[in-house]
Amino acid sequence: MKNEIVVLITGCSTGIGRELCSILFHKGCTVVATARNVETLKDLSASLRLPLDVTQKESINSTINEVVSKFHKIDILINNAGYSIRGALEEIDLNSAKSMFDVNVFGIINMIQAVIPEMRKKQFGKIINIGSISGKFVQSINGAYCASKFAVEALSDTLRLELHSYNIQSTVIEPGPMKTNFFKALVDNSGDVIKNENSCYSHFYKSDDEYRKKQKQADPKVAAQAISDIILKKRLNARYKVAVPFTYKMVTYFPDFLREYFMKKR
Repeated sequence: MKNEIVVLITGCSTGIGRELCSILFHKGCTVVATARNVETLKDLSASLRLPLDVTQKESINSTINEVVSKFHKIDILINNAGYSIRGALEEIDLNSAKSMFDVNVFGIINMIQAVIPEMRKKQFGKIINIGSISGKFVQSINGAYCASKFAVEALSDTLRLELHSYNIQSTVIEPGPMKTNFFKALVDNSGDVIKNENSCYSHFYKSDDEYRKKQKQADPKVAAQAISDIILKKRLNARYKVAVPFTYKMVTYFPDFLREYFMKKR
């Protein structure tokens, strides 16, 4: 068997995950594409397509066992699975928020707990966590999602401290808004809250809807190409901003009072 780079990617049904599969596959990597519904992967360029629910240990163990049995290693794990809900903290459905954290945060922990032992055996590995620019500063009615992406930042930093002696690297990718199904899914997941015209936060919901309609969104193919180049670097930096609008980049460097002023005006 060739000593190809084995890459396991979660959340490949749409968006960046799907584009990464195709790009890395055509770069010569052995790509394992996963999604909760494996049928969504049938036309995707990949070496192996498997069902995977990052919130279920049995599903994760089954996937990891099959990958290791077939390819004998996992060189790179890309934790891409994730989604968003919208709503003021006073109004969001807590069960929906917990479900989101199960995927966005605990799903990552589930995956690293399953994959790190395999990487340690080889004394090599890379863990790529797909965060968000929303993990760098908060926005009104987006607090729960931002909190989950702030957590991804912390998890990535912790991994670098804990795994450096095993030659296992970790980084977090911080993408800006993309032309994917992300925002449609967001509305589907949050409709009962953000469409409530009697809410005392309705002005936030309407403003957010108007903003998203005119917001510039990056091409996921271009973003995925940039991410693939990062992933294949010999040494990884702690974090990378990808396809982030200039204004948002600047906001991350503002002091707290100026950042809050800017976000209130937005």
